[in-house]
Amino acid sequence: MKKLIILFLFTLISFFGNSQTIKQQTSSLLDSINKYKFIDSKKSLDFGFSALEISGGIVSIETLEINEGMGELLFYQNNFAKSLDYYTDALNIYNLLPKNQRRHKYVIEPPWTLVALGNLYYKIERFEIAKMKYLEAIDNFNLFEEEFLIEKFNGLNTSKNNLALVYSSLGDFQKAESQYKEVLESRKKTGKKSDIIYQYMMMMQFYYKFNMQETGDDLYDLATSLYNELKYSNKGDDLKELNSWYSYILSVYGSKLVKLKKFKEALISFKESKKIANTQTHNTDIYPDVDLEIAKCYYELQLYNKAENGLLDALNYNDDSTRLEKLILLSTIYSVQGKKTELIKIKNLIIKKYKEKDDLDFSMIENRLDLYEKEKEINQNKSEKTRLVYTTYIALLSFIIIIIAFFSRFKYQRERNSRLELEKNEVSLKLESKNRELVSKANFILQRNEYLKNIISKLNKSEVNEQSFRRVKKEVSELINSERSYEEFDKIFTNVYPKFYKILNDKHNLSQTYLRLAAYIRMNQSNNEIAKISGISIRTVETQRYRLSKLLEIDKNQNLNSYIQRIN
Repeated sequence: MKKLIILFLFTLISFFGNSQTIKQQTSSLLDSINKYKFIDSKKSLDFGFSALEISGGIVSIETLEINEGMGELLFYQNNFAKSLDYYTDALNIYNLLPKNQRRHKYVIEPPWTLVALGNLYYKIERFEIAKMKYLEAIDNFNLFEEEFLIEKFNGLNTSKNNLALVYSSLGDFQKAESQYKEVLESRKKTGKKSDIIYQYMMMMQFYYKFNMQETGDDLYDLATSLYNELKYSNKGDDLKELNSWYSYILSVYGSKLVKLKKFKEALISFKESKKIANTQTHNTDIYPDVDLEIAKCYYELQLYNKAENGLLDALNYNDDSTRLEKLILLSTIYSVQGKKTELIKIKNLIIKKYKEKDDLDFSMIENRLDLYEKEKEINQNKSEKTRLVYTTYIALLSFIIIIIAFFSRFKYQRERNSRLELEKNEVSLKLESKNRELVSKANFILQRNEYLKNIISKLNKSEVNEQSFRRVKKEVSELINSERSYEEFDKIFTNVYPKFYKILNDKHNLSQTYLRLAAYIRMNQSNNEIAKISGISIRTVETQRYRLSKLLEIDKNQNLNSYIQRIN
């Protein structure tokens, strides 16, 4: 048994150690893919193939990003079908990733992959589907957490710019312009100048496409002014981006001049673009290829040797998506120059290049796209079915819990009501007892006063020493008006009606005489009873009642007894 445990632990450690090594290797290769993406695409692809081979099909963030990178590289080489395969693999890996391993816990599908798929649909002119992908990407970017605010901002702007390209291709000028302006305002708020120049470039292309030359030229002037203001003050990556985007601005402006057949001015713009560019290649799906455009200008100006040399240099160091177009232009130049040998070689290269374009069969790509959509629909149906089963179980369990909770609550409420009823009866009994005690005390005071008055009456009739009579009468009167009995009454009354005196004092600040008068009225004592308890005449009671009404500010139409009875 001990040996088996040791073997198990050794296997476990080896597995995790091997997984960690694979993760480190794939992460390193991923860095290399990104490093050489725009410098040497073939080298970048080789790193990608090596990374996928090492990963051995492990589902991880690294393999997801490797597939995305491979899809992007192949897309820019116009190898759309293979590009789609890698993007599809990236989506499948994302769906297999446990949620705790995803970078964004609320995101449904990786938005950058959706943007890439939108670009692919846009390339094969499936504009409506491209639009749908960009909108899905926007929805998912909006699910990013606060700590990914910059990436969210970049993703939303990219998706909206691409959406504007779709609207532009569909001829919807207003929607496209609205998207571009929205992104421009967003970039201005963040204040990153290189991004603002980039947006000017996108909008220039758009306005030149719709022959709004003046608006496009205004943006060119704004971009140039901003670039000249910043080029000496920025450093590092900002300067690199600034130069890169402004080189694109010059390319777009040069392309406009070519359309106007102003080849000399266009040549100046393209050369300046190439001079300040920080990268060797342009993304020719969106921006003009500077080397090709310079060669076209030379050709139109009949400077064939310069055009030839420029194309040969570009073909030697760069195998990009415009290679075929460059070969065709070179063959045209050789034809004009009468260079038959070179023309034959170039035509052979063109034929070879066309054979390589078999992967551009749009019907095959569309079939693959349809297949992916069907697979996605099947997976969604499976997920919906699983979700429905779980939802049913949860609903059933919740129903059972609710029933149990309901009966428990019902039982608890019934017991609570019984307890409250008992407590209510107990309180009522206590209150009734206190009321009896209060009434008893009041009756005691009343009876005592009556008894003492009778004594005085008898003394008046009997023959006693006048001095003795006066002394007894004084003592009896003091006893009648003694505060001690009244204090005991107040104490009992306060126990029965704890807030009564406080409410009256807070509102009206009454004297002790009027407080007690109010207390007697609260006990439903008549004027006659109040007079006997207080040891005063009925007329005095009536006078005190009148003054109490004034002090309480009771309306003439309102009854004093009713008013006091409502005080709790």
